[in-house]
Amino acid sequence: MTKLLSVSLLLCMFVASCTADTRDNTTKPANNQAAPAKADVPAVVDAAVTILDAKCGCSIEGVGHCGNFVMIEGKYVPLVHASLGKMEFCKQKAAGAKIEVKGAMKDGKYIAEQWQLVQ
Repeated sequence: MTKLLSVSLLLCMFVASCTADTRDNTTKPANNQAAPAKADVPAVVDAAVTILDAKCGCSIEGVGHCGNFVMIEGKYVPLVHASLGKMEFCKQKAAGAKIEVKGAMKDGKYIAEQWQLVQ
């Protein structure tokens, strides 16, 4: 009888340990909000068509070399698209250009699905 009681007690202890609280207790934002973005990275821009200021990096202070950049939330970020040359906006110099573009931010760059110069 004592063996049966001991086995029952062990079984109860095993079941109790298996049903312990295993929830993820990491801190998550309330109301399913996304975690705040890093201060130096512009927020994600959705894939809607929008008009952005574009410049060659040679005319942007802090960049100083040719490359394609667009203004997102007050900061120039690299513009990536397969059809862009390295100096696509170099001829506009400091004046820059306006482009109609569709894409999104990824890894600190604006990845364009399509783009065209606004006339």
